[in-house]
Amino acid sequence: MSGPSFASEIKTKNQFKFPVMKALKNNKLATSILVASTLALSVISCKNETKVPEKISKDLVFSSTMQDVRLGDGVPLDISLSVRWKIEDYNKFSTQFESPNHFDSLVIAPRQLELANIVANHYDNVDSVFTGQRHAFVSELKGYLINHLGEDGVTIKEVIVADVIFPSTYTNAMEQLAMQEQELERIRKQSILELEKSISQRKQAEEDGKVAMAKAEMNAKVQKINAETEQSVRSNRLAQAETEKQVAKLQAQAQAEREELMAEVQLKNQRDQKLLEVKHQRDLDMAEIEKQKQMEGLEFDQDMKMAKLCTENPAYANYMVNKELASKVQIAVLPSNQDASVFSGLLNNSTASR
Repeated sequence: MSGPSFASEIKTKNQFKFPVMKALKNNKLATSILVASTLALSVISCKNETKVPEKISKDLVFSSTMQDVRLGDGVPLDISLSVRWKIEDYNKFSTQFESPNHFDSLVIAPRQLELANIVANHYDNVDSVFTGQRHAFVSELKGYLINHLGEDGVTIKEVIVADVIFPSTYTNAMEQLAMQEQELERIRKQSILELEKSISQRKQAEEDGKVAMAKAEMNAKVQKINAETEQSVRSNRLAQAETEKQVAKLQAQAQAEREELMAEVQLKNQRDQKLLEVKHQRDLDMAEIEKQKQMEGLEFDQDMKMAKLCTENPAYANYMVNKELASKVQIAVLPSNQDASVFSGLLNNSTASR
Protein backbone atom coordinates (compact mmCIF):
# COMPACT_ATOMS: atom_id res chain seq x y z
CA MET A 1 0.00 0.00 0.00
CA SER A 2 1.48 3.40 -1.02
CA GLY A 3 1.91 6.32 1.41
CA PRO A 4 -0.46 8.90 -0.20
CA SER A 5 -3.38 6.50 -0.63
CA PHE A 6 -2.96 5.26 2.91
CA ALA A 7 -2.91 8.89 4.18
CA SER A 8 -6.07 9.67 2.20
CA GLU A 9 -7.77 6.67 3.80
CA ILE A 10 -6.71 7.82 7.28
CA LYS A 11 -7.96 11.33 6.48
CA THR A 12 -11.35 10.08 5.29
CA LYS A 13 -11.85 7.88 8.34
CA ASN A 14 -10.81 10.66 10.67
CA GLN A 15 -13.38 13.00 9.11
CA PHE A 16 -16.17 10.68 10.24
CA LYS A 17 -14.82 9.08 13.39
CA PHE A 18 -12.62 11.75 14.94
CA PRO A 19 -14.14 15.29 14.63
CA VAL A 20 -11.33 16.72 16.71
CA MET A 21 -8.92 16.18 13.83
CA LYS A 22 -10.84 18.73 11.75
CA ALA A 23 -9.78 21.40 14.18
CA LEU A 24 -6.18 20.35 13.82
CA LYS A 25 -6.25 20.03 10.07
CA ASN A 26 -4.16 23.08 9.49
CA ASN A 27 -1.99 22.47 12.49
CA LYS A 28 1.62 21.65 11.62
CA LEU A 29 1.98 19.22 14.53
CA ALA A 30 -1.01 17.21 13.39
CA THR A 31 0.45 17.04 9.90
CA SER A 32 3.76 15.70 11.23
CA ILE A 33 2.02 13.06 13.33
CA LEU A 34 -0.02 11.96 10.33
CA VAL A 35 3.08 11.65 8.13
CA ALA A 36 4.95 9.65 10.82
CA SER A 37 2.00 7.29 11.27
CA THR A 38 1.80 6.80 7.53
CA LEU A 39 5.52 5.91 7.30
CA ALA A 40 5.33 3.50 10.25
CA LEU A 41 2.35 1.68 8.80
CA SER A 42 4.10 1.50 5.43
CA VAL A 43 7.18 -0.08 7.04
CA ILE A 44 5.04 -2.63 8.93
CA SER A 45 3.15 -3.48 5.76
CA CYS A 46 6.38 -4.00 3.82
CA LYS A 47 7.78 -6.18 6.60
CA ASN A 48 4.69 -8.41 6.64
CA GLU A 49 5.03 -8.89 2.92
CA THR A 50 8.70 -10.07 3.12
CA LYS A 51 9.15 -12.99 0.78
CA VAL A 52 10.73 -16.17 2.18
CA PRO A 53 13.73 -17.31 0.09
CA GLU A 54 12.90 -20.33 -2.02
CA LYS A 55 15.85 -22.37 -0.69
CA ILE A 56 14.79 -21.84 2.92
CA SER A 57 11.18 -22.81 2.14
CA LYS A 58 12.35 -26.32 1.25
CA ASP A 59 13.53 -29.14 3.54
CA LEU A 60 17.07 -28.71 4.85
CA VAL A 61 19.51 -31.50 5.74
CA PHE A 62 22.29 -31.39 8.33
CA SER A 63 24.72 -34.32 8.19
CA SER A 64 27.32 -34.90 10.87
CA THR A 65 29.18 -37.51 12.92
CA MET A 66 28.71 -37.29 16.68
CA GLN A 67 31.84 -38.40 18.52
CA ASP A 68 32.25 -39.82 22.04
CA VAL A 69 28.60 -40.68 22.67
CA ARG A 70 28.99 -42.51 25.99
CA LEU A 71 27.04 -45.63 26.92
CA GLY A 72 26.19 -46.58 30.50
CA ASP A 73 29.53 -48.35 30.94
CA GLY A 74 31.48 -45.37 29.55
CA VAL A 75 32.34 -46.86 26.17
CA PRO A 76 32.34 -44.10 23.48
CA LEU A 77 30.51 -44.44 20.18
CA ASP A 78 30.69 -42.42 16.96
CA ILE A 79 27.30 -42.00 15.27
CA SER A 80 26.91 -40.77 11.70
CA LEU A 81 23.46 -39.30 11.05
CA SER A 82 21.50 -36.82 8.95
CA VAL A 83 18.70 -34.55 10.24
CA ARG A 84 16.04 -33.37 7.77
CA TRP A 85 14.32 -30.22 9.07
CA LYS A 86 12.20 -27.36 7.80
CA ILE A 87 11.58 -23.73 8.76
CA GLU A 88 7.86 -23.36 9.42
CA ASP A 89 7.87 -19.71 10.61
CA TYR A 90 10.53 -17.73 8.76
CA ASN A 91 9.84 -14.45 10.59
CA LYS A 92 10.32 -16.07 14.00
CA PHE A 93 13.37 -17.99 12.75
CA SER A 94 15.03 -14.93 11.22
CA THR A 95 14.75 -12.97 14.46
CA GLN A 96 16.90 -15.60 16.24
CA PHE A 97 19.26 -16.99 13.61
CA GLU A 98 21.15 -15.44 10.72
CA SER A 99 20.90 -18.47 8.42
CA PRO A 100 20.11 -22.22 8.40
CA ASN A 101 23.84 -22.96 8.72
CA HIS A 102 23.89 -20.78 11.82
CA PHE A 103 21.06 -22.87 13.29
CA ASP A 104 22.88 -26.12 12.33
CA SER A 105 26.08 -25.15 14.12
CA LEU A 106 24.60 -23.44 17.18
CA VAL A 107 21.56 -25.64 17.92
CA ILE A 108 21.36 -28.93 16.07
CA ALA A 109 24.99 -30.04 16.45
CA PRO A 110 25.36 -29.52 20.25
CA ARG A 111 21.79 -30.44 21.07
CA GLN A 112 21.84 -33.74 19.15
CA LEU A 113 25.03 -34.75 20.98
CA GLU A 114 23.42 -33.93 24.33
CA LEU A 115 20.26 -35.89 23.48
CA ALA A 116 22.27 -38.82 22.11
CA ASN A 117 24.21 -39.06 25.39
CA ILE A 118 20.92 -39.12 27.33
CA VAL A 119 19.66 -42.05 25.25
CA ALA A 120 23.00 -43.90 25.30
CA ASN A 121 23.26 -43.64 29.09
CA HIS A 122 20.17 -45.88 29.39
CA TYR A 123 22.11 -48.80 27.86
CA ASP A 124 24.28 -50.38 30.54
CA ASN A 125 27.00 -51.98 28.43
CA VAL A 126 28.41 -51.94 24.93
CA ASP A 127 27.90 -55.71 24.42
CA SER A 128 24.12 -55.33 24.39
CA VAL A 129 24.23 -52.51 21.82
CA PHE A 130 26.77 -54.39 19.67
CA THR A 131 24.63 -57.55 19.55
CA GLY A 132 20.96 -57.83 20.44
CA GLN A 133 19.89 -54.25 21.23
CA ARG A 134 21.46 -52.34 18.34
CA HIS A 135 18.14 -51.94 16.48
CA ALA A 136 16.37 -50.83 19.68
CA PHE A 137 19.15 -48.30 20.41
CA VAL A 138 18.95 -46.77 16.91
CA SER A 139 15.13 -46.63 16.99
CA GLU A 140 15.07 -44.97 20.42
CA LEU A 141 17.76 -42.48 19.39
CA LYS A 142 15.87 -41.45 16.23
CA GLY A 143 12.59 -41.02 18.09
CA TYR A 144 14.20 -39.01 20.88
CA LEU A 145 15.94 -36.67 18.44
CA ILE A 146 12.76 -36.10 16.40
CA ASN A 147 10.79 -35.22 19.55
CA HIS A 148 13.38 -33.00 21.29
CA LEU A 149 15.68 -31.57 18.63
CA GLY A 150 13.22 -29.02 17.22
CA GLU A 151 12.73 -25.33 17.97
CA ASP A 152 9.86 -22.82 17.80
CA GLY A 153 9.17 -22.30 14.14
CA VAL A 154 11.36 -25.29 13.17
CA THR A 155 10.12 -28.86 12.55
CA ILE A 156 12.36 -31.94 12.63
CA LYS A 157 10.90 -34.16 9.90
CA GLU A 158 13.29 -37.11 9.87
CA VAL A 159 16.48 -38.49 11.46
CA ILE A 160 18.55 -41.00 9.48
CA VAL A 161 21.23 -42.94 11.38
CA ALA A 162 23.76 -43.99 8.75
CA ASP A 163 26.21 -45.86 10.98
CA VAL A 164 27.07 -46.65 14.60
CA ILE A 165 30.86 -46.85 14.93
CA PHE A 166 32.28 -48.75 17.90
CA PRO A 167 35.84 -48.25 19.23
CA SER A 168 38.42 -50.10 17.18
CA THR A 169 39.85 -51.70 20.32
CA TYR A 170 36.44 -53.18 21.11
CA THR A 171 35.72 -54.42 17.58
CA ASN A 172 39.22 -55.92 17.35
CA ALA A 173 38.67 -57.67 20.66
CA MET A 174 35.30 -58.99 19.49
CA GLU A 175 36.89 -60.27 16.29
CA GLN A 176 39.64 -61.96 18.28
CA LEU A 177 37.03 -63.46 20.59
CA ALA A 178 35.04 -64.80 17.64
CA MET A 179 38.20 -66.29 16.14
CA GLN A 180 39.11 -67.85 19.47
CA GLU A 181 35.65 -69.36 19.79
CA GLN A 182 35.98 -70.82 16.30
CA GLU A 183 39.41 -72.20 17.20
CA LEU A 184 38.06 -73.69 20.43
CA GLU A 185 35.22 -75.31 18.50
CA ARG A 186 37.72 -76.74 16.02
CA ILE A 187 39.90 -78.05 18.87
CA ARG A 188 36.86 -79.57 20.57
CA LYS A 189 35.86 -81.39 17.41
CA GLN A 190 39.45 -82.51 16.84
CA SER A 191 39.62 -83.78 20.44
CA ILE A 192 36.44 -85.78 19.94
CA LEU A 193 37.86 -87.33 16.77
CA GLU A 194 41.14 -88.15 18.48
CA LEU A 195 39.30 -89.61 21.46
CA GLU A 196 37.20 -91.82 19.21
CA LYS A 197 40.37 -92.83 17.35
CA SER A 198 42.16 -93.68 20.61
CA ILE A 199 39.20 -95.73 21.79
CA SER A 200 39.22 -97.62 18.51
CA GLN A 201 42.95 -98.18 18.77
CA ARG A 202 42.60 -99.38 22.37
CA LYS A 203 39.96 -101.89 21.37
CA GLN A 204 42.15 -103.05 18.50
CA ALA A 205 45.11 -103.38 20.89
CA GLU A 206 43.00 -105.44 23.27
CA GLU A 207 42.01 -107.75 20.45
CA ASP A 208 45.61 -108.01 19.30
CA GLY A 209 46.65 -108.71 22.88
CA LYS A 210 44.18 -111.53 23.17
CA VAL A 211 45.48 -113.02 19.93
CA ALA A 212 49.08 -112.61 21.06
CA MET A 213 48.26 -114.17 24.42
CA ALA A 214 46.66 -117.13 22.72
CA LYS A 215 49.68 -117.49 20.48
CA ALA A 216 52.01 -117.17 23.46
CA GLU A 217 50.11 -119.84 25.33
CA MET A 218 50.21 -122.07 22.29
CA ASN A 219 53.92 -121.46 21.82
CA ALA A 220 54.53 -122.19 25.50
CA LYS A 221 52.74 -125.46 25.18
CA VAL A 222 54.73 -126.30 22.05
CA GLN A 223 58.00 -125.40 23.74
CA LYS A 224 57.06 -127.47 26.79
CA ILE A 225 56.26 -130.44 24.60
CA ASN A 226 59.47 -129.88 22.63
CA ALA A 227 61.46 -129.70 25.86
CA GLU A 228 59.90 -132.87 27.23
CA THR A 229 60.24 -134.79 23.95
CA GLU A 230 63.49 -133.33 22.72
CA GLN A 231 65.01 -136.72 22.32
CA SER A 232 62.15 -138.14 20.28
CA VAL A 233 61.29 -136.75 16.85
CA ARG A 234 58.12 -138.80 16.77
CA SER A 235 56.93 -137.38 20.06
CA ASN A 236 57.71 -133.92 18.79
CA ARG A 237 55.66 -134.45 15.64
CA LEU A 238 52.79 -135.86 17.65
CA ALA A 239 52.88 -132.87 19.99
CA GLN A 240 52.98 -130.49 17.04
CA ALA A 241 50.07 -132.28 15.40
CA GLU A 242 48.12 -132.08 18.65
CA THR A 243 48.83 -128.39 18.86
CA GLU A 244 47.74 -127.82 15.29
CA LYS A 245 44.61 -129.81 16.01
CA GLN A 246 43.80 -127.54 18.95
CA VAL A 247 44.39 -124.47 16.82
CA ALA A 248 42.12 -125.87 14.12
CA LYS A 249 39.55 -126.68 16.76
CA LEU A 250 39.68 -123.14 18.08
CA GLN A 251 39.36 -121.78 14.56
CA ALA A 252 36.50 -124.16 13.82
CA GLN A 253 34.82 -123.20 17.08
CA ALA A 254 35.22 -119.51 16.28
CA GLN A 255 33.89 -120.11 12.76
CA ALA A 256 30.94 -122.06 14.19
CA GLU A 257 30.17 -119.30 16.67
CA ARG A 258 30.33 -116.72 13.88
CA GLU A 259 28.06 -118.79 11.65
CA GLU A 260 25.67 -119.35 14.57
CA LEU A 261 25.55 -115.63 15.20
CA MET A 262 24.91 -114.93 11.52
CA ALA A 263 22.19 -117.59 11.51
CA GLU A 264 20.55 -116.00 14.53
CA VAL A 265 20.66 -112.60 12.82
CA GLN A 266 19.20 -114.04 9.63
CA LEU A 267 16.54 -115.90 11.60
CA LYS A 268 15.65 -112.71 13.44
CA ASN A 269 15.39 -110.82 10.14
CA GLN A 270 13.16 -113.55 8.71
CA ARG A 271 11.02 -113.51 11.84
CA ASP A 272 10.72 -109.72 11.69
CA GLN A 273 9.81 -109.95 8.00
CA LYS A 274 7.21 -112.60 8.78
CA LEU A 275 5.76 -110.43 11.53
CA LEU A 276 5.54 -107.52 9.13
CA GLU A 277 3.78 -109.69 6.55
CA VAL A 278 1.37 -111.03 9.18
CA LYS A 279 0.65 -107.49 10.40
CA HIS A 280 0.13 -106.30 6.84
CA GLN A 281 -2.23 -109.21 6.11
CA ARG A 282 -4.08 -108.56 9.36
CA ASP A 283 -4.49 -104.90 8.41
CA LEU A 284 -5.85 -105.98 5.01
CA ASP A 285 -8.25 -108.43 6.69
CA MET A 286 -9.41 -105.79 9.14
CA ALA A 287 -9.96 -103.35 6.27
CA GLU A 288 -11.95 -106.00 4.37
CA ILE A 289 -14.02 -106.79 7.48
CA GLU A 290 -14.67 -103.09 8.03
CA LYS A 291 -15.68 -102.71 4.40
CA GLN A 292 -18.00 -105.73 4.69
CA LYS A 293 -19.53 -104.25 7.84
CA GLN A 294 -20.17 -101.00 6.05
CA MET A 295 -21.79 -102.82 3.10
CA GLU A 296 -23.93 -104.90 5.46
CA GLY A 297 -24.87 -101.73 7.31
CA LEU A 298 -25.95 -100.12 4.04
CA GLU A 299 -27.98 -103.21 3.09
CA PHE A 300 -29.51 -103.25 6.54
CA ASP A 301 -30.46 -99.59 6.26
CA GLN A 302 -32.01 -100.23 2.84
CA ASP A 303 -33.94 -103.20 4.22
CA MET A 304 -35.15 -101.13 7.16
CA LYS A 305 -36.28 -98.35 4.82
CA MET A 306 -38.09 -100.92 2.65
CA ALA A 307 -39.70 -102.51 5.72
CA LYS A 308 -40.80 -99.07 6.94
CA LEU A 309 -42.19 -98.27 3.50
CA CYS A 310 -44.09 -101.56 3.37
CA THR A 311 -45.42 -101.01 6.90
CA GLU A 312 -46.67 -97.56 6.06
CA ASN A 313 -48.02 -98.67 2.64
CA PRO A 314 -49.55 -102.18 2.79
CA ALA A 315 -50.65 -101.90 -0.83
CA TYR A 316 -47.05 -101.40 -1.88
CA ALA A 317 -45.98 -104.41 0.20
CA ASN A 318 -48.70 -106.52 -1.46
CA TYR A 319 -47.46 -105.28 -4.80
CA MET A 320 -43.87 -106.27 -4.06
CA VAL A 321 -45.00 -109.78 -3.00
CA ASN A 322 -47.13 -110.20 -6.12
CA LYS A 323 -44.28 -108.86 -8.22
CA GLU A 324 -41.93 -111.43 -6.78
CA LEU A 325 -44.42 -114.20 -7.48
CA ALA A 326 -45.22 -112.86 -10.91
CA SER A 327 -41.52 -112.86 -11.83
CA LYS A 328 -41.68 -116.65 -11.66
CA VAL A 329 -44.39 -116.84 -14.33
CA GLN A 330 -43.55 -113.64 -16.31
CA ILE A 331 -46.77 -111.71 -15.54
CA ALA A 332 -47.39 -108.22 -14.23
CA VAL A 333 -49.60 -107.49 -11.24
CA LEU A 334 -51.05 -104.11 -10.40
CA PRO A 335 -52.94 -103.15 -7.25
CA SER A 336 -56.69 -103.20 -7.71
CA ASN A 337 -57.81 -100.79 -4.99
CA GLN A 338 -55.24 -97.93 -5.46
CA ASP A 339 -54.91 -95.15 -7.92
CA ALA A 340 -52.23 -96.00 -10.49
CA SER A 341 -50.73 -92.52 -10.44
CA VAL A 342 -50.45 -92.51 -6.62
CA PHE A 343 -48.81 -95.92 -6.66
CA SER A 344 -46.39 -94.79 -9.38
CA GLY A 345 -45.35 -91.77 -7.31
CA LEU A 346 -44.91 -93.92 -4.24
CA LEU A 347 -42.75 -96.33 -6.19
CA ASN A 348 -40.63 -93.52 -7.58
CA ASN A 349 -40.15 -92.00 -4.10
CA SER A 350 -39.14 -95.36 -2.69
CA THR A 351 -36.66 -95.96 -5.49
CA ALA A 352 -35.19 -92.48 -5.06
CA SER A 353 -34.80 -92.94 -1.31
CA ARG A 354 -32.92 -96.19 -1.88
